[in-house]
Amino acid sequence: MTSSIGPDLDRKVCLECHRQFTGIVAACTHDGSMLVPVAQDPLLGTKLAGKYDIIRVLGTGGMGVVYEGRQDVMDRRVAIKMLQAHHLNDSMSVKRFQQESKATCRLNHPHIITVFDFGISPTGQPYIVMDYLEGRPLSDIIREEGQVKVDRAVNIFHQACEALAHAHNQGVIHRDLKPSNIVLITYEGDKDYVKVVDFGVAKIMEEGGTEGQKLTQMGEVCGSPVYMSPEQCQGFPLDKRSDVYSMGIVMYETLTNRLPILGKTMVETMSKHIKEPPPPFSEARPDLYIPERVEQVILRALAKTPEERQQSMEQLAIELEMAIPKPGRSVALRTVDLNTETTEDKPKTPTIMARLTPVQWAIALVLAFGIGTAGLYYTFSYFAAGSSNKSAEKPSTKPAPTAVTPPAKEVKASTSAVKPPVKETAPPEPAKTAPPPVVTESKPDPAPPPKPKPKPKPRPAPAPKAASVSKPAPKKPANDPFEALRRSKSF
Repeated sequence: MTSSIGPDLDRKVCLECHRQFTGIVAACTHDGSMLVPVAQDPLLGTKLAGKYDIIRVLGTGGMGVVYEGRQDVMDRRVAIKMLQAHHLNDSMSVKRFQQESKATCRLNHPHIITVFDFGISPTGQPYIVMDYLEGRPLSDIIREEGQVKVDRAVNIFHQACEALAHAHNQGVIHRDLKPSNIVLITYEGDKDYVKVVDFGVAKIMEEGGTEGQKLTQMGEVCGSPVYMSPEQCQGFPLDKRSDVYSMGIVMYETLTNRLPILGKTMVETMSKHIKEPPPPFSEARPDLYIPERVEQVILRALAKTPEERQQSMEQLAIELEMAIPKPGRSVALRTVDLNTETTEDKPKTPTIMARLTPVQWAIALVLAFGIGTAGLYYTFSYFAAGSSNKSAEKPSTKPAPTAVTPPAKEVKASTSAVKPPVKETAPPEPAKTAPPPVVTESKPDPAPPPKPKPKPKPRPAPAPKAASVSKPAPKKPANDPFEALRRSKSF
């Protein structure tokens, strides 16, 4: 018994980062917090509520202690978190422990630890039975590896952001986010499967953004100082953007193995969170190359005012995804503005063509074929009818010119033939004077009748002209002096 108690009495734990130490170390080498000795726990080897065997201590926090247990009926390993006995007289601690169980029970996400049971021990200590995680916290990986590579770190951050986004949507704000509360387990071949744990100081928001049960008074500080937001350090009302700031601290430390803001005391650290900006990566770790776009996203999350940060965990996850250089995205990374929410990864509404089923596709094809066939039929019918009408009109239109134009030419010829006799039969010009011929008493012979003129082909239009040409010559006077002269010349 003494041999088993001795090591426990020599072991110490840091209440801030939960690291355990042995020997004469009095303060945590990571954050400078005072170490608390770990004594033999009287609950080891006992059975809780008649169904949970308490095997060993897994860790100790500010309010409670976590045990490894085993459930007899289900034959599974569980983690049992119990409020420490010296906090039973503090009603506020008891209410906060109960609120943690309530907050965790309302969350159902693959990246958040699962709660199985809640109860009160025979000694009056409330406890929570949770899923047992076989993995390592992110804080241990940072300490052992020095810093996490960018691709691996962004994968871890993305999963943590999804878990916290679910918690925020359920009205739960973590308020104590740090690397030790992000546990990496192996699940289905993924060695970096994230589980967010320890909602011990979580705040539950009811509908409308109001706090369901106000356990933090104005000006009261709750959480780990090195990971707290400026508004949390000042005791102001908090919302989901406070977790965005804490996540920025976690990302900064994961990539550089340096805390962006750290003072010599807790008060100085909180004062720096309020006033001093974090140094760039080139100053914190000049020996490392971290993409500038990743640094831009993280430094934006560490803005002093909530309005300047990412407004949600979903937006932070999208910006981290866009900041990682990938094949074919180098040009886009130089043009995408990370100060506004992007919609690249948002689910797109499927088009109508994508939503059609095979049966609907078949019906659509049949209808299209029928419409196309009918259109071709009517088109050919229209052109066939037009060609037949043209062929029927051709015989009636061709004879028209032959029946009309030739008579017109004949009329012109006939008129030209008729006009000279008219001139010859016309009376002589009266202006000319000639010596009077010898007058004889013999009576002149009657004028010969005019020769018959060829009658033009019957035509209704030119009939009057022909009649006008065929008029008889005017009757000559009886004593015409020129008649004898003309007759004498005829002989």
